[in-house]
Amino acid sequence: MPDLHCESAGHERATQPSSRVVRPRQFRAVQAMQGGSLVPASDQLRLAQLEMQIRAYQGCELHPEWLNEYLDLGLELACRAAERQLQPLQESWLTRMYNTLRDATFNPCASSNWRCQCLDYLYQPFFALQHIYRSQPERRNHLRMLVHEFTLASRYLN
Repeated sequence: MPDLHCESAGHERATQPSSRVVRPRQFRAVQAMQGGSLVPASDQLRLAQLEMQIRAYQGCELHPEWLNEYLDLGLELACRAAERQLQPLQESWLTRMYNTLRDATFNPCASSNWRCQCLDYLYQPFFALQHIYRSQPERRNHLRMLVHEFTLASRYLN
């Protein structure tokens, strides 16, 4: 598993009990062992808000602060999953970030500057996923598709 270091995790977020959420058995077991919520509801909400902003943005002004916060939060969640040996959850967080930034890169309604900025930030989840897929020979097709999409995005905007 890749070593993801969350530099933005310098401050501790207060964990709040989450509302009724059905989780796969392996995640519920870890939650019970840790004595708290696996992912605070506030983090999930903020990540979803940032995703909507990033995907739907059509303005000309660049917002690196949105992208930085989004990646910091998403990578922190992936780090938490990796620390608990929950590799499918780690991969899920990274894939979610990758898909959001990829979709914003290909959004024809967004300005070319915004699409280029999203492409510039896409490399972070791309390299983390690439590292995971390289360590798993059975995931070779996922790696091939990921590299193909990243190459297309780069060519699309250049």
